[in-house]
Amino acid sequence: MKISNWINPRLPAQAGAMFLVVATAAAASGAPTAQEIIAKTQAAYAALSSYSDSGKVVSQMAGQTTTLTFDTQLERSNLYRINWALETGLKGAVWSNGNGDYLQINPGSPADQQSLAAISASGLKNEPTPQKMPGLSAALARATGISYSASSIIPGAFFNQKCGDVFVYPILSGRYPVQPEKDDAVGNVDCYVVSSEVDLSQASEAGKSGTVFATLWIGKSDFLVHQTRTRYEETVDEKAMSSDAAIDDAIKKSLEMQKKPATPDAIAAMRPQMRTIMKQVQSTLKARFKAGLVMTQTHENISVNRSFSPSDFVH
Repeated sequence: MKISNWINPRLPAQAGAMFLVVATAAAASGAPTAQEIIAKTQAAYAALSSYSDSGKVVSQMAGQTTTLTFDTQLERSNLYRINWALETGLKGAVWSNGNGDYLQINPGSPADQQSLAAISASGLKNEPTPQKMPGLSAALARATGISYSASSIIPGAFFNQKCGDVFVYPILSGRYPVQPEKDDAVGNVDCYVVSSEVDLSQASEAGKSGTVFATLWIGKSDFLVHQTRTRYEETVDEKAMSSDAAIDDAIKKSLEMQKKPATPDAIAAMRPQMRTIMKQVQSTLKARFKAGLVMTQTHENISVNRSFSPSDFVH
């Protein structure tokens, strides 16, 4: 069920009726509704004094699969340490032991172009030294992309802050509608499963276009998140990509890379070729984005309300 249906007063009668049937059936079975599950999850994290886990994120896109491992330690009111390692070689950590918030990246091999691209996209310095962050939320948000959201989903739920996560946190905070799915297990943990489909054009904080399909596995006994899966389908703006301005801009960049002057005659001569290239790019992007970016984050060895020492939060 898309968020646009919830904020649009012209909600189709069939969609409203279907949601009512699902909610009524859940109530009749004695099981909590999807909304009640989210409310209990909020309360469960709010009641914790500390939290720790380990796990992995499996990222799949365009036929490529990448795995990242992580471990998490969180304590009220602003102590945390999240370490992660990408199989390509990139390692990172974000932490605070009460004396400031820091983010550190080890890019691994200089030939690891994927890691270097992730660092560049995050606006971080490509150097393995601690970088001082302005605060908890900013530090976790800056680490979100390069940690495959390991720094944002559970820390965001624990500290009740978005922390850069525009997909799962709004669901856990109750801002997006959810619907129940068939119960499932993560390892040996029985879970309720809820999902949400969000049109990001209706989510002003996302800053993205497209649709995200999110599924959450929430423990029946602890109401903590044991697994999340998000599939992000980005929208390709074909009109913008094929506009005269976009074509000419691509030509100018191509000429610059070839160290050739971008004269009017040179630009005009390249337009037919560039239009063909841009159509091919559009076709590739559409196929890639339609398959979507799928990220599955699984949490294991969850421990709550344990006592940490200050050294546990020193990287």
